[in-house]
Amino acid sequence: MSAHFIVEQREDNWQRACRLINFLLRENAKIRWATEPFRAEATNGKPMVLVRGTFLITDAGTISPLRLQAALERYGVPATAVADLRGFVGFLLNPVRIAIYGGGGAPFNHARIFAELGFQVEFISPQEIRAGKLDDYDLFAVPGGGGLAMAGQLNPLGEEGCRQIKSWVQRGGMYIGSCAGAFDAAIVAESFLEVCPQQRHLQLVNALIWNRGDTEWIGLESPGVGVIESRNLRPEHPIMFGLPERFNITHYNGPLFDVDTDFLPEASAATGLSAVAGYSADFTHSERFLRFSEGYEPQAALLGKASQEGRLNIVSGFNGLGRVVLFGSHPEFGYNLAMDDWGLPARMLANAAFWQAGQLSAARPPCVKRESGVAHAWPNGHGLEKIAEACGAIGDAVEQLHDLAQADSAWLAEGHAMSVFGLSGRMVWERGLEDFADLTGRIHRALERAKTLLQRAEALLSAGGRENDRRGQLLQDMVRAFEDALFYQTPEEWQQDFGYEGILQMLARTVAMLRRAMENNDISFEASTNPYAYFESSPYQLVVGSYLAANGVYLNCWQMLQVHLLRIEEQIFAIDCAMAD
Repeated sequence: MSAHFIVEQREDNWQRACRLINFLLRENAKIRWATEPFRAEATNGKPMVLVRGTFLITDAGTISPLRLQAALERYGVPATAVADLRGFVGFLLNPVRIAIYGGGGAPFNHARIFAELGFQVEFISPQEIRAGKLDDYDLFAVPGGGGLAMAGQLNPLGEEGCRQIKSWVQRGGMYIGSCAGAFDAAIVAESFLEVCPQQRHLQLVNALIWNRGDTEWIGLESPGVGVIESRNLRPEHPIMFGLPERFNITHYNGPLFDVDTDFLPEASAATGLSAVAGYSADFTHSERFLRFSEGYEPQAALLGKASQEGRLNIVSGFNGLGRVVLFGSHPEFGYNLAMDDWGLPARMLANAAFWQAGQLSAARPPCVKRESGVAHAWPNGHGLEKIAEACGAIGDAVEQLHDLAQADSAWLAEGHAMSVFGLSGRMVWERGLEDFADLTGRIHRALERAKTLLQRAEALLSAGGRENDRRGQLLQDMVRAFEDALFYQTPEEWQQDFGYEGILQMLARTVAMLRRAMENNDISFEASTNPYAYFESSPYQLVVGSYLAANGVYLNCWQMLQVHLLRIEEQIFAIDCAMAD
């Protein structure tokens, strides 16, 4: 058998290729990631021209042929045996541990994508960050914001937490921010620092917020919500490997950047990776949030101006020994209204993780984070019944909501129900309600899958001392971490602004929001220029108005199930492979 194999990341298989590579890395295979184009000759004599981002398995002897073949079949990705290489340059990869900020905002899309791409991912709280726990991780991702946007993420960190993050980056960590998470690490307006002075200690890259302004978000003026067109400025940069010259990406109120600054002496010059090139029919300019039917001039809108000027929506730079990547747009969001159908932009997240994986001097020992102080059901898996019960309550509430919005419902009028993704508020309401039934179906299928996986895990753990084996112990920890995810409760005393919560806690939040919407059906709302003025009281905002509404929280329950079930499934496969060797 050849000692070297090529795994290409093509448009139709890059997600599966990522999962394969991450599995093989955990099995101690030696894998390199090409940073330059190169040539190879297959063992059958066929010449190959390979692009940046191609994987090279350089020592297949570290993993048995049987296990390698099983992995290739499982992920449906071909590996080409090569007899000769010419011009290969790239990084030797190590498994990367990813922490996602759970102290505010919307972290679940990131978690699901990284998990579906095979990366090891955990949530980290602001309390843990202040205690120095970021040192357990290699990459730190900060998502879009919650109801309080950037302030809701920064306030729990305080100055101490912000300093901890910056110090960790300067020692070699990678910071990824999306939307609010990107704003948190950029150079911001003084008006924002007056409200959140701690942000001054989290500024990581020489990128200035271009669309700064004193709006409801203080320091940020929204360009709008929906799908925009981006232009790839640096196809040779590791973050942009595999991205075409132009691609669509979802933008959700977030920042755009200007890199013509050297404000931070400890940071390098910033590099613009992508610029706004236009917008699609699935985009609502902020100027139309509450005036969907009115005529307007797109080029005069904020995003129209950004497009004309080629303003940046993705930037990168260095701070000390670490790397920083700021996404003003959302690579973790899909193009659809629910934003769950992720696609090509997520490859930038995978690229970031592999770029960081190439900087690690050694692999960390595998481990699974456990939440302390969580009460569990016994035996394992009985908490799944509580999820099914909550889904039933949500279904009953949604049935009533279908008849709630009447023609004269003030809260669904154009001036109150904001447009997003090029849709009127009423269209968003109707489509958003339809999503609940689909999500319920997904969750029920996940519960059946969970029962099967937990039974399989129990059988493996009870077989012949397997519980004390390294792989078996890791599987046992994953099962217990899944129980943590079901029952974890963010303490009310922390007054957390969305962020990481347990699955049952999020289901309870979903039910409460739906019931509050029904109770507020007859309330009159004064007109406002703030599209989120009635974020906690308008039935529209409570049920479908944003990714923080009930349908978004319900989606997050499914995404969390997906994260944990994928992890358990992968570990069972690893044990099965080891037993078959």
